[in-house]
Amino acid sequence: MDIKVLRNIANVARTGSITDAAEQVHVTVQALAAQLKKLEDHCGFKLFDRTNKGVSLTQEGVGILPHVLEIVRCSERMQLKIKQLRERQSQPLRVALNSTLSMEINQQIMAGVASNLSGCSPIFSCSESPDNLTKLAKGEADMVVILGDSMPEGFYSVSLKGLRIEVVACSVSGDSAPSVVIKPLPECPYASIFSRFANHQGGGLEAATVFHSGSEIVSVSMIKSFGGMGVLSRAVAEANDLHIWEGYSEYLDVYLVMKEPWIVEEEFPQFYPKTAPMHAFESINA
Repeated sequence: MDIKVLRNIANVARTGSITDAAEQVHVTVQALAAQLKKLEDHCGFKLFDRTNKGVSLTQEGVGILPHVLEIVRCSERMQLKIKQLRERQSQPLRVALNSTLSMEINQQIMAGVASNLSGCSPIFSCSESPDNLTKLAKGEADMVVILGDSMPEGFYSVSLKGLRIEVVACSVSGDSAPSVVIKPLPECPYASIFSRFANHQGGGLEAATVFHSGSEIVSVSMIKSFGGMGVLSRAVAEANDLHIWEGYSEYLDVYLVMKEPWIVEEEFPQFYPKTAPMHAFESINA
């Protein structure tokens, strides 16, 4: 069974139109219709009902579609692995780790990258999420580690399941009405958490002077320098002996974001709970 035919049939199911699917894969409508007919003959039942408005899956088509998609995904992964094995000696892989994460976690990520891409020569750097995304956008990194799900279009992501970063509100002292607050810039992963925390306070921060920060490291310095409050990862707050405000915390997921899908989640299980299901990578554009 031709994998191209299965991929084309999956596109028909996704678009609900033989015409649209044919345009996307650059074949004629007649050719795609013939492929569909051949597959239906092979199965011994109809996969689609045809109407003037397009096509829709029959009950049998609904039953078989997950298997078609799985075969297509497996084929794509195999082709990717073949490409990796052919090209693995040709160029280094630039990987930007995340400075918010602990040394131990970054070491595990490094080990996972090195073991799964053993033919590449990884070059590691380390910076915060906004800087990592800038590196990726400028072509200065091939793979980056970020917090939160604010990802650029056109890249691939792998969620490090089981690895979550707790973000807390903290200050130098336990003063419930600080005179200074450190607000993350919009591109920072903590920005939306800060906004929700401010709303949670019910206007208790409105009288404070606001300073903006684009970096967790800078935020720590500003909190200490101005005696203010802000939101940081719990690990960073505790490491700097800051007072943590009880009753409010949120969690951010951690992702590998890549120019190409070099690693899929099944190949990177370091942080997965043993009972957690595995999921294949997905394009951010999907």
